[in-house]
Amino acid sequence: MRAVSTIFIAVIASGIVIGTAVSTIAVSMTNDIGIVDFRYSPPWWQTAICLPDDPDKALVGKEGQLLYDYGRGSEKTRRFGLCIQPNMGGGLTWREQKTVSARVPIVLTRKEAAGVEVVEEAFVVASSNAVSSSAQLPTERQSVILVTMKNTGTTESTLQPTLQIQGIDPVTFTVANNIISAGRTWITASKPVISVSTGTDRVFTATLAPEPLKPGTSSQIAFFINRNRVPDSQTYNIESAARARDKTMQWWENTKLPYASIQIPDIEIQAMLESCIRNIWQAREIKNGKPAFHVGPTCYRGLWIVDGAFILESAALVGRPMDARAGIEYMLGHQKPDGSFEIIDRYWKENGIVLWAVTRHAFLTGDKTWLKSVWPKLEQIVEAISHLQQRSRTEPPDLDDGLMPAGFTDGGISGNNPEYSNVYWTLTGLKAVISAAEWLNREEQVVKWTKQYEDFMLTFQKAATRDMATDPFNNRYLPTIMGNAGKEQLPQRGQWAFLHAVYPGQIFPQDDTLVCGNLAMLRATKKQGLLFGTGWDAEGIWTYAASFYGHALLWQGNGQEAAQVLYDYANHACPTRVWREEQRPIGKGGHEVGDMPHNWASAEFIRLAVHLIEIDRGNELHLLEGFPPLWFGAGKVTRLNNVATPFGPLCLVLQVDQDGKTASLKVNPLNRNCKAVIVHLPDGTCKRLSSNQDGTLTFPVNFTGLSK
Repeated sequence: MRAVSTIFIAVIASGIVIGTAVSTIAVSMTNDIGIVDFRYSPPWWQTAICLPDDPDKALVGKEGQLLYDYGRGSEKTRRFGLCIQPNMGGGLTWREQKTVSARVPIVLTRKEAAGVEVVEEAFVVASSNAVSSSAQLPTERQSVILVTMKNTGTTESTLQPTLQIQGIDPVTFTVANNIISAGRTWITASKPVISVSTGTDRVFTATLAPEPLKPGTSSQIAFFINRNRVPDSQTYNIESAARARDKTMQWWENTKLPYASIQIPDIEIQAMLESCIRNIWQAREIKNGKPAFHVGPTCYRGLWIVDGAFILESAALVGRPMDARAGIEYMLGHQKPDGSFEIIDRYWKENGIVLWAVTRHAFLTGDKTWLKSVWPKLEQIVEAISHLQQRSRTEPPDLDDGLMPAGFTDGGISGNNPEYSNVYWTLTGLKAVISAAEWLNREEQVVKWTKQYEDFMLTFQKAATRDMATDPFNNRYLPTIMGNAGKEQLPQRGQWAFLHAVYPGQIFPQDDTLVCGNLAMLRATKKQGLLFGTGWDAEGIWTYAASFYGHALLWQGNGQEAAQVLYDYANHACPTRVWREEQRPIGKGGHEVGDMPHNWASAEFIRLAVHLIEIDRGNELHLLEGFPPLWFGAGKVTRLNNVATPFGPLCLVLQVDQDGKTASLKVNPLNRNCKAVIVHLPDGTCKRLSSNQDGTLTFPVNFTGLSK
């Protein structure tokens, strides 16, 4: 979401391919809910293979190249300081890339030529360390590329294996021990290097002996990449590479990540969720003995307030509240002496975001004691908001008087302007902290802050009435920028904070005409099922804005439309189940923006999938409000295992009988602050369950053709 320079798909003439302009994935271009086939995948992608909390963020590019040291290189290597590309020659054509499974990020890249198939398996060798919330992993690491070449034809073929290396550090080769060195990286192979050369753009090529393959036979080569350690005396051969692969696969399968919290009957959606969880922990690092959740492994390797708020909520939802709390406390550590937050210049919305993030975490954990311990910081934020309101009256222009001073919007709009994104999030934060004050029985603050909120809302409503506009489809909407300048922007530009104000902000009544108009305007922009032109690329799709929109639809009572958004969102991931922040629609080029894997995107997919099943509305818990009909198929089971809610951990089991006619729902008892559990049934009606004792409900499904 940050304002970063956009990245363009590039083909490097020197021979190391860092991106191709056309994806060769064959897909069904239908729009049926229930099919995840990555039909809208970006044309180029990169996949994290590093371990959870790994300080060495290793990735694999679409063509199978290993990518390291982001930020040290040039645009020719997509800013990676080191790129390592195996090449078996023989006119091979890329066919597909995938991971072993959603939980195991061993990346398999398959290439073919006439009668020859090559599969490259790339992975970081698993550590003996378990995933921890406090222990810093060592920086020494080994990666392996295990290449299997098979002759599937009827005549003998010969492949010419090479390894191409391009980076910022000089590359040298020592014949005596068959080791290539590049800075703090040492590379060796299972077979001898017979020659080396250096071409244009500092591309170093190591050539191995030719590999003749008779029909029906296969051969293997392994490359071992040692990071921050000189190769030891271990044997570097195919057997050791295979053992490392098997060890790594077992390690990932047994790693204690919170996969069990959500069980979805659609195997593709379940795989997406597990990949999202894994990627969030792969991007995470341990800082000062505490987990720091990062947005991505490259240009967004850090934690921003807004991105972090939702990543941390997703961590709490799936049963890691203490990890989330460490992130919240890290966030609170950035408070300025005047009580405000301003990590990004004039990004006034950070104050409201922190208020919401802290109070949401307190509600999800039910921890009043912790909330009281950080309450003085929240009081300071509210006071800082008052000062900003006063400041808006003294700084030009007059358009934002009584709201927020001119500030940065983000999400497609640069510069400092009188605008509404800071207003939306300030209202959201104030409403959240008032609810928290009520929870803590701080009556004086409830009265005082409610007046502040109501005055702020009234000022906003007057400004909004002044600034309303009409889009080309005759939808009335509120631009993000105030005044005439807002009408010159694309109507959908920068509307992300409006969607957040709908949910989780909940600042509008459900029948609010502003909400209805803005959502109609946004709906009219959709391409490939998602909103178009809402981010930095006016001709692109901001992938995880799908969740912002889906949540707003769900909150407004359009649960089935929100369910469709989940599937369209999944189909904008690449086949290794990760997203780029922004990409062009299919056939519109390779222009892209932001990090990949993008873990605000991962968090949003988790949030939307969970909230389609359960969402809290005031003192009620609503179930199945956005439940996709496909998940009611015969024999299907949906489970939530201790998913965090403001009413305590939720355990839910939905079982459809084998003939697909009846479903049974069982819900565990919740805390007494939950006044009702409302179940939204497939026929459009609702049933009420007791919230304080085991609730069981059996109801007809009345769907056919749901056997997927």
